[in-house]
Amino acid sequence: MLKLVRGLALVAAMTTVSVVALSVADAQEKGKKAAGKTTGIVEVKEGKDGKFRFTIRDNSKKFLAQGGGPSGYATKDDAMKALEKLKEALENPKISYTKSANGKGKGKE
Repeated sequence: MLKLVRGLALVAAMTTVSVVALSVADAQEKGKKAAGKTTGIVEVKEGKDGKFRFTIRDNSKKFLAQGGGPSGYATKDDAMKALEKLKEALENPKISYTKSANGKGKGKE
């Protein structure tokens, strides 16, 4: 009976070590992919008014979006926080559209 318990404990320990090792390997692989390949360009700039704004471009430097608008962000950190919120929002967004021809009708895609 004692041998059976020891055997089961050994199998459980080996399984735990294997799962942890695989999780670490997956995280490292994701980190390598993220570090090795960029999917776009974010330019954070301070304007003449001392406010910070960011521009998002694709890899061919084509303009995609801008953050900060006319009022901008007071600090670089504020701009970076807004950028992080934008990244989170775009992970799995709810997409909707509005027909603007007659100002009526709203749909979801």
